[in-house]
Amino acid sequence: MSFYQTVANIIRFRRGILFLFAIVTVLGLYQTASHLSVNNALSIWFRDDNPAYQEYLQFQEEQGSDQVMVVMIATDSTFPTKLLSRLQLLHELLDTLPFVNATLSVANVQYPIYSNRQLYYRTLYRPNRKQASMQQILDDLPTVKRQLISPQGDYLFFYAQLASGEIIEQDRRAYVQQLEAFIGRVLGNWEHHITGPPILNEAYSTTIYEESNLFAVMTILVIILLLFFLLPHWHYIPIAFASVAVTVSITLGIMTSMGHTLNLISMLLPTILMVYCISDSIHIINIFHQHRQLFPEKNRIQQIQEALFHSLRPCFYTTLTTVIGYLALALSPLPAFQVMGVFTFIGILLAFLITYLTTAIGFYYLGKKSEVGRLRKINIQGLIRQIQFLTSERKGLILIGGLVIFLLGLGSLFLLEINTNSLNFLRNGAVKEDLLLVEKVLGSSNRLQLNITRKDSTAITTKIELAKLKTFEDQLRQTPSIFHPVSFLEFKSFLEKNAPNLPRYRQLDYQALLEKADQKQAGLFTFFSNDYATVHININTKEMETTALENALRDIELAFTKVFPSGEYRLKMHGFPTVYAQLNQFILKTQFYSFGAAFVIAFALLFYFIGNIKTSLLALIPNLLPLALTLLVMTILGIDLEVGNAMLAPIMLGVAMDDTIHLMNKYKLKREEGMDVEASMNTALAYTGSALLSTTIALVAGFMIVGMSGVISVSTFGLLCALTILSALLADMLFLPALIKWGGR
Repeated sequence: MSFYQTVANIIRFRRGILFLFAIVTVLGLYQTASHLSVNNALSIWFRDDNPAYQEYLQFQEEQGSDQVMVVMIATDSTFPTKLLSRLQLLHELLDTLPFVNATLSVANVQYPIYSNRQLYYRTLYRPNRKQASMQQILDDLPTVKRQLISPQGDYLFFYAQLASGEIIEQDRRAYVQQLEAFIGRVLGNWEHHITGPPILNEAYSTTIYEESNLFAVMTILVIILLLFFLLPHWHYIPIAFASVAVTVSITLGIMTSMGHTLNLISMLLPTILMVYCISDSIHIINIFHQHRQLFPEKNRIQQIQEALFHSLRPCFYTTLTTVIGYLALALSPLPAFQVMGVFTFIGILLAFLITYLTTAIGFYYLGKKSEVGRLRKINIQGLIRQIQFLTSERKGLILIGGLVIFLLGLGSLFLLEINTNSLNFLRNGAVKEDLLLVEKVLGSSNRLQLNITRKDSTAITTKIELAKLKTFEDQLRQTPSIFHPVSFLEFKSFLEKNAPNLPRYRQLDYQALLEKADQKQAGLFTFFSNDYATVHININTKEMETTALENALRDIELAFTKVFPSGEYRLKMHGFPTVYAQLNQFILKTQFYSFGAAFVIAFALLFYFIGNIKTSLLALIPNLLPLALTLLVMTILGIDLEVGNAMLAPIMLGVAMDDTIHLMNKYKLKREEGMDVEASMNTALAYTGSALLSTTIALVAGFMIVGMSGVISVSTFGLLCALTILSALLADMLFLPALIKWGGR
């Protein structure tokens, strides 16, 4: 069946197609409304076969979750009776909850005593105990004290550790909200600030949900505004919107049906799909409108058939170049990028198909005089004439300028930092302010556990080993990014100072102590494994950039190798920071594999489309120029390559090639008709310039909406994409014509 016959059949069965669109749109919207949820769990960032991720999950199951909420409460004294009675009530309330593993504060912290050859644990705070006595006990536990009371004594700290397990991970949002409600109700009017990984994850989820809705609404409003200027007549607007509604609803319906959720990456999917749908519609509508004006004598179906046929080849290839950039993300080691790439790939392919169906049917229903009442106010053809002149008479200057930008961008690649700042995923507001305030006072908000193990699996309780452990802890305290290391030594020192009759260096005494300590401080302070072959050191860190975190972990390993012989002991670090530190290498792999695959496939398509190796190489250069400019801007402004913009290069390479293919398609046809190089390129500019400018404006506007995000990483990604798309248009309308006119012969 020929293409013309296919279009005729689409128009013939238009009512059935429209009915089918209505059904699938409603089903997609229902499925999305019923099942769409937000998930920022660790599983969206790390694959199940990742060893570090599996070790982290095992650590949580065995040692307790590192998802600890930190509550900082303002106080006017170290032991305020009324506040501590509220904290005792809060402990009683939270300790009964099945999703809470342990709680800790001055109100329930315990200290060891040794009496009558027995070990006992007593609660520090009692209302009738003298404050001086309690203060002395805390002074003998300095690291524990630092985690319970601020240095100036103006804040107390309360910790609530979530239980571990998959169920807790799935329902964490509800649990966190419940804990916040309990804490707020019990503390009442006491000034307090809550932070920690559970709070931050909840803030991320809230941000994703709110900004996804905001992006969708703003995109629709901006698209409506743009269409009044970019389309020849307002009659075309419903056609363009029909393709958007059907495509987005079906794609989101498929995604939610397969159990996928929104996250900090996929939250961009609706906006991106809407922008691409509108771009295709604008291009097809402009070609149809031009064709209709050039051939008014033809009947409506002939005009539709010929216009769609003329747009099919370039639109098909531009769709391919666009989707390969997203599909290349499937090679990323980050599952969030893989999901984003796959469903954007599906969505854009659907957009291509649905746009042709909706435009074919929509054009049929248009009135005969739709060219009357044009809304476009921009003199595009006048601008095109200026470009034709510049690319002919000033091509040398244009080529030199482009070459300079390309070389500077290439050089800046070696200066670009790979570094993700977790604070850039948190928008400004109370949550971020609380985090920064707590870290300023406490010094940290994340937990990290160091496990030191004897390779022969014997117990680490000898005098020599405990001395090594003390030396190691002293070195940790000198590391600026490490805070409050707590181990068995803290309690051992306390006992030796306060229990002079304690037998020294007897293994059974210490093992009994540790068994008691692990039981009483479960989850927060575990000191040894069950067989005592592994000693635990609990340390805290701030929310750090991945580069700083890598350096901190490297400092820990260096300190360990200086103290413990590598042939006898090994060090394992557990906690979210150890997994999070892998993001840098994953970002690098994303760039290497995804961009490499996108580049090879894109060039292959370009060569197949153009059919000439020399012209294909010339046409490829302008597609790298926008990326070079973006790299240069990132280096000048100090923007790091991070997880938020790691997918920029493969995506933008595909987008940049869209304009090239549209322009080179018309250029190739004119060359085949016998025109010379300059005349062919000028004609191609005149014919495609309006569509290129219109689609670029739509794409830039869509990504500018993303650039308005309150999340720095998302905002930066949107602005960089807008810059790259705009520079791609300039490269294709200035640099490419100048290059072809210079070397196309």
